[in-house]
Amino acid sequence: MNDEELLGKALHVAREAGLLLLRKHGSVLPFGLTLDPAGDNPRTFFPRDQLPRASWDELLDATLGHLEQRSGSADVAAIALVTTLESGSESGLGIQVETRASSLFLVYPYSATGQSWRLGEPQTAEGLLVGPILATRTQDIP
Repeated sequence: MNDEELLGKALHVAREAGLLLLRKHGSVLPFGLTLDPAGDNPRTFFPRDQLPRASWDELLDATLGHLEQRSGSADVAAIALVTTLESGSESGLGIQVETRASSLFLVYPYSATGQSWRLGEPQTAEGLLVGPILATRTQDIP
């Protein structure tokens, strides 16, 4: 799988996992995702499982630590960091995806109608949420 395909697949898997959590819990606490060089075998890391009383900052730090540790492995070709982001009364699903060659940070605004959650069109954010962790450059929406 080439770099652009890996970036797209990591974004898709991260967005779908984030949407699933949003529908289940109403927000998304920080979590990480890795893909192998073939774009297969997604592996997730949910720090809330090990740190049930941790703050958002502690969960973000734990996720970053895990992704940084995993980024040195030859079987990791793409990573994603996913979390709810809030600004005033607006909320969005923040997704930072990276391959070894590039990175991308998008925010999907979301809204709920009853039990139904919907993601809006992604907005490219300036820079990255954190990092870069794995990438050597930042790129626009693929």
